[in-house]
Amino acid sequence: MQPLFIVIEGLDGSGKTTQIEMLKDRLQSGGAACYLTAEPTELPTGKFLRSILQKKVAADPKTVAALFAADRIEHLYHPEEGLLRKLEEGYQVIASRYYFSSLAYQSEFADPGWIASLNMLAKRTLPADITIFLDLDPEISMQRIAARGEEHELFETREKLTHVRESFHLAFEHFGEGENIHIIDASGDPIDISDAIWAVVEQKLQ
Repeated sequence: MQPLFIVIEGLDGSGKTTQIEMLKDRLQSGGAACYLTAEPTELPTGKFLRSILQKKVAADPKTVAALFAADRIEHLYHPEEGLLRKLEEGYQVIASRYYFSSLAYQSEFADPGWIASLNMLAKRTLPADITIFLDLDPEISMQRIAARGEEHELFETREKLTHVRESFHLAFEHFGEGENIHIIDASGDPIDISDAIWAVVEQKLQ
């Protein structure tokens, strides 16, 4: 089975974690070894980023954008946990978020062209084989976040989520040329969403 790099993007509350687990189960049932990962990572830069997103540490938006890009480079090249290493080892790699998230989340605070330039190394080195965007109305996203009973992170307000959703679509249009991007309605039943994702992945595996 050909190792694939699959990225699941979406607003907070869009069901990324659920869909990643369901996709992993389908791939493993076919005999594939899977490696699940996420951005920010659990590597040093990623851990610092999480503290910023959780409002434990204050940082300038441009610094945040640069840190995301640095975390992504570490994510690519880490000798043990890196994306390139895991693909070389034959894993089906499924990531929650990649460079389109940087363009969507940071473009409100910094020049999108600058953010794109920060992420060009990742785009040239390892574009995803498949990018799935779980598209969701921000109102539903907020309801799901509230239902989790967690404190809202830095980008989890209705206004910010609306901007982020629009920015994702713009990022796909302007930075996604030549990439295999699929936009899937995330408002429905999780099993139906999983089936739609699997149809895309299964076609790529053939």
